[in-house]
Amino acid sequence: MWHLAGDYRPRGAIQQLLADRLRPLGSRTPMVLELLACGEPLPLALLAQLVDPASIDEAEAHGLAVSGRVGNRVQVRLAHPLYGEVLRARLSAGRARQLWWRLAGALLDTPLRRRDDLLRAALWQVEGGAVVRADIVRTGAREAINRADLALAERLARAARDAEPSVDADALLAEVLEYRGRSAEAAAVLPEQPPPGDELLPWALARAETMYWGNGDAVAAEQTLDLLRGRPGEDLAEGIRTWILLFDGRCAAVLEVADRLLASDSASAQALIWATAAATGAAGFLGRAVDATGYHERGLALAEARQAELPWGVVELGVARSLAYLAMGELDAAWSVADDGYRQVLAGQSPMMSAGHLGFRGLVECAQGRPADAGRSLREAINALDGRDTLRLTHLFLAGLATATALGGAADDARAWMDHADQTGNEANRLFSPWIVLGNAWTLAAEGRLADAVSAARYAAGLARGIGLPSVEAMARYDVLRLGGEGDLRRLDELNTALGTPMSHALARAAHGLEHTDGEALSGATDALAQLGHHLLAAETATCAVPAYRQAGLADKAAMALERAASSRTRCQGAVTPLLMRSAPLVADARRADDLRAP
Repeated sequence: MWHLAGDYRPRGAIQQLLADRLRPLGSRTPMVLELLACGEPLPLALLAQLVDPASIDEAEAHGLAVSGRVGNRVQVRLAHPLYGEVLRARLSAGRARQLWWRLAGALLDTPLRRRDDLLRAALWQVEGGAVVRADIVRTGAREAINRADLALAERLARAARDAEPSVDADALLAEVLEYRGRSAEAAAVLPEQPPPGDELLPWALARAETMYWGNGDAVAAEQTLDLLRGRPGEDLAEGIRTWILLFDGRCAAVLEVADRLLASDSASAQALIWATAAATGAAGFLGRAVDATGYHERGLALAEARQAELPWGVVELGVARSLAYLAMGELDAAWSVADDGYRQVLAGQSPMMSAGHLGFRGLVECAQGRPADAGRSLREAINALDGRDTLRLTHLFLAGLATATALGGAADDARAWMDHADQTGNEANRLFSPWIVLGNAWTLAAEGRLADAVSAARYAAGLARGIGLPSVEAMARYDVLRLGGEGDLRRLDELNTALGTPMSHALARAAHGLEHTDGEALSGATDALAQLGHHLLAAETATCAVPAYRQAGLADKAAMALERAASSRTRCQGAVTPLLMRSAPLVADARRADDLRAP
């Protein structure tokens, strides 16, 4: 994926053209233009405090500045964005600092009521070279995080820490560095020993996240959170604990902690949103659809009510809901949630969160049998996570991209993506480890190494069982059959009894149909899988039903299954699997036989 890095700088003839248009029209106009170049758009009232109002009128009259009402404010900006590039390039470092400091001073004298005010007051102090309100700079860093500008967040956090050193400032910088995937730097910023008093809370939260997602050390992360038991902020620690437990694959434990928080009268909104989001995902992996819906609805009501204060809450719950649907095998629902969430995030002010929705949408598309769509979504998600992979999702999405590429028939490319995935992981995120192993299984299959692919799928099933992920184990055991191995029907039946989900029923029925060459079972599984959005699996079972019916002497049903298989395949973007390839000659024979009987 190509993307623009840095800002555009006009050069050559275009630069000269812009410079000619910006020639001073009077002694007062340059100051207006320079202030706008440093801080546009500026409230008219603020700008009028710094320059003669007549000079603002002059800049507008000559087409260099424009004004317009935004809400209750009149905002002034340069008439063209490239004017700002040229003007800033002309400013000396000292002159630029003077201008930013004048802007900062004027804004700090206002009530700072609007959301943008705090971020701009923070940035202008830093640009002006004098931080007089470190608290505002720290708040600005938080706002920059919310707006996905982690480079700016790091700059502001460092400036606040330099101006007013504290453990709280250390924790903020460490948090930003961890969000940027620079765990070693984050750990180095934090003191090794727990600080006393009120500074313990920010230190413990930042250190726990660094220990888990940076080092993959769940034990150390939980021990750090344990320091907050019985102290102020314990609810926040437990909220973060639910996320660590989820990504470590301990889904039942997630629900226990979440239920304790939900039963508390003192838990904060932030802690409850974290907990309900984690519980939504955990319930999905356990196949508990009703519970997943309940946790999601409870968290969403709170997140929507507190969206101005906690802008990421709705997004986190949406990602968790999509993940829950994916784990339960309800692909149409998973795709809808992920796609809607992606579009809503792009239309808002937190585009950094788009990567989660987009990446899980790609995994859903891969499972649906849409390798081309999955490849596009996953490449974009991986690109969006560059320098901001807080939850270390790149490993998972690379493995998903390898799977999609393998289904598309490009074995060499699939192996390259899988090798890349292997280089990016650490000990964190055990939740996704069976899926990553399955990605290797499908890569091996594309390479023609079916025996190794079957072994990898069996290993993934065992891994899922050991972690406690029954829905993932069921899919992995069914993949063993799809790859040509001997299935474990007894275990699939046990999982179906335990889960009782539409997906577990469909997999058990399909497995029995494949094992016993049962056309009726395969056709029933085809219907169920298609309803869930598993069009690739439906294409496989419908294809296999054709020879099964012919062997039973049911030519009419074989013809119907043949049409169903062809219809399902049209939705799979040319995906290739061993099961489809193995059954293709039998389907072709059936089609020829039907053609010979036709009048």
